[in-house]
Amino acid sequence: MSTQLLATVVSSFLATTAAMAADFAAADAAQIPTLAPPSFYLHVGLAGIFNDVSARISIANARVPGAAVTINDRATFAAEAGYFLTSNIAASLSGGVPPLSKIEASGSLSGSGTIGKSRGGPFSATIHYHFDGLGPLQPYIGVGVAVLLIFADEDRLIRRYRTDDAIGPVLQAGFDFMFDAHWGAFFDVKKGFVTTTTKGYLSGLPVRSSVSLDPVVLHSGLTYRF
Repeated sequence: MSTQLLATVVSSFLATTAAMAADFAAADAAQIPTLAPPSFYLHVGLAGIFNDVSARISIANARVPGAAVTINDRATFAAEAGYFLTSNIAASLSGGVPPLSKIEASGSLSGSGTIGKSRGGPFSATIHYHFDGLGPLQPYIGVGVAVLLIFADEDRLIRRYRTDDAIGPVLQAGFDFMFDAHWGAFFDVKKGFVTTTTKGYLSGLPVRSSVSLDPVVLHSGLTYRF
């Protein structure tokens, strides 16, 4: 996980919170009004995607011992749209601008260079429980489904490089800090468990990889409730 990228995501959240807090300093934090459900909300801001990668790579149906890949951490603009079914239970869809990921050979393949590039990212549908009784601080936990959607692949070391879409479970936790009934700031963490398959050709030989991504997505920015 890139320390610089993680720091950028966290600092973005802190800067947003401080700016909004100054704008709404006159609000009584202990008496933030709430909107009666059903109601909608938006989370909009910067997201960092950090993959915990493991891979099984085969060339001509023979596994390559010790072969691995690394995928660069990425930052992107992301949004989550949610709907409160009750005052405590909400469902949401989230996703972002698909970033371009570089897949590098590592392990016993170190030094071989970039295997390929893929443009895509995780999207998720979750349902979550929001805790109340803490004034403007409103934490939540959730669970749902993450979908890896690939929009384009680029050849590098591997020719005719292709990455499959994939699906898996996702866990979610975070909090809103509300300045009034409509505006606030948020910080959100999602942990997906997603495994994809990549295919292509190396010097005419078929190459196939099973790659577990298991991404962590950190998302922070502004909350708006309708």
